[in-house]
Amino acid sequence: MKTPEKKSSNRTVWDEKNTPYELTGKIGEGGQGMVCSTQYPNVLVKVSKHPSSDPQTRAWHKHVQWVARQPLENLHIARPQAMIVKPRPGYVMELMDGLEPLQAMLDSSFNALRDGNGLTGFRNTGGLSRRVRVLARLARLLASLHGRALAYGDLSPTNIFVSRSHEHAEVWLIDCDNISVLCREGAQKIYTREYGAPEVLRRDSGINSLTDSWSFAVIAFQMLTLLHPLRGDLVDNGDPDLVEQALRGDFPWIDHLSDDRNRASHGLSRADHLTTRLRAQFEQCFNVGMHEPGERPSMAAWAEAFEAAEMMLARCSQDDGCGSSFFFNTRRQCPFCDFVQAPERFLVLRHFVYAPLSDLGEGAKGRDQWLPTQHYQLVSDAQVELRSSPIGSSFYVESPVVGRLDLFEQGLWIEPLSSHPMSLQRDKSVERVKRRMLLKTEWKKDSNLVLHLGDVGKAHAAWRFKW
Repeated sequence: MKTPEKKSSNRTVWDEKNTPYELTGKIGEGGQGMVCSTQYPNVLVKVSKHPSSDPQTRAWHKHVQWVARQPLENLHIARPQAMIVKPRPGYVMELMDGLEPLQAMLDSSFNALRDGNGLTGFRNTGGLSRRVRVLARLARLLASLHGRALAYGDLSPTNIFVSRSHEHAEVWLIDCDNISVLCREGAQKIYTREYGAPEVLRRDSGINSLTDSWSFAVIAFQMLTLLHPLRGDLVDNGDPDLVEQALRGDFPWIDHLSDDRNRASHGLSRADHLTTRLRAQFEQCFNVGMHEPGERPSMAAWAEAFEAAEMMLARCSQDDGCGSSFFFNTRRQCPFCDFVQAPERFLVLRHFVYAPLSDLGEGAKGRDQWLPTQHYQLVSDAQVELRSSPIGSSFYVESPVVGRLDLFEQGLWIEPLSSHPMSLQRDKSVERVKRRMLLKTEWKKDSNLVLHLGDVGKAHAAWRFKW
């Protein structure tokens, strides 16, 4: 029986309880089989391309049964719910409603460029903001999976599903039969060519957390710049064999700091579409990390970088309705329409660790009390939640919520949300914030203020800003 490539009403498979599933359409296809929709809403079936008599298929089906027993609770992963046993092996998985493959977002962006419509596809699929939010959640999901001593394996835009609605950024993984313990034997080569790590393509390694990190980085770079990090002009304009060589790590990545052999003359500006922290991590992954996997950023590091990037997103307020999201810059200029935003729309907080002089020892001065952490927070159109650790740090997810900030035309609202001490410092005056308070716009004097999150007599986190 051949698995259908088009919708059909007479293609049926059965699970071990003899429950029938009608395969109504192909969602995706990989090395092991096809993922198909069924007559049941949000229920998918993956069916092997080969009969159960095939030794590799039997091993694969046994591995799927192993995956079903792994600790995947509370992860957005479509895990096996039942085993398909005839006419060919497979498994059943459930997916929440309203999702589509990430590949659809990429296709829309690339097709618009190809058809001469510029960044229409990029903007119409949620722009920079949606991409950053999706990547932050995908990175956190993979970091959580790695925290359970499991690797995903075959990460690609076709097995990542995201919210169809641009207002949401839900992320789910399908094709979970690729999941394994953190290092799978090198003989089991399961990867998607454009996204596989060089050592996997060279058959030097199996999958592990570091190959996942590489695949994620390729997808992230492609989503944000509309470029593959290894396919510059040298590769795309040369012999087809050069593509395979590039993917195996034989050429420098397109933004290599000192080797420009494989530069790309197209794609989106890295300065506008990547934060400084993201650019540094891509350089770390695709340069030294190309041949030294241990040097690649971990998925936790990627999650922290994208969560920090999410907090620096601004939205263009040009009257003609540009509405594009962009990373805040000191010029306050939208890179899509060049409109300069009004300064009162934004407030930039800079994070420090503050310590009393008594903790610093003899000879310490006032300036020594402020240790910059290189974390920033943009306050603009949306409420901002402050925690005891800054977003983008390793402790942010577990740290308690302390307060909330809201920037309106009339001023800045500061609201405590817990018993954790929160104080506002103006010059040398420090006032405990015990209830919602307003810093009025007319009070602005471009003076330095500090929001202390903790006991001011002890070392604690603090946010500095101008008002």
